[in-house]
Amino acid sequence: MPDLPMTPDNYATRPEFLAIREDVKQIEKDMAVINARQATAQTDLDGIKQVLNDIKGELKTTRGWRQFLLTGGIGVGWGIIQAICHHYGIGSAP
Repeated sequence: MPDLPMTPDNYATRPEFLAIREDVKQIEKDMAVINARQATAQTDLDGIKQVLNDIKGELKTTRGWRQFLLTGGIGVGWGIIQAICHHYGIGSAP
């Protein structure tokens, strides 16, 4: 076994080894593309998480009795209007 570092005349230069080197080069190129796409996807996910956190924070501030009563009042009011329309035969309800 020769001592390292090997001189250039000791390197393997057979075509099989050159083919393997080309495969490794192609794999390295593919990995670079995959890493770039993964970084883009991670950036997109971070943006989505930020938007969801903003929405969650907004929902926490709008939750409360005032909104509950407002929404309930709208529902009850619409129910009363539908009952009156149904009683007088107004609209498409049978």
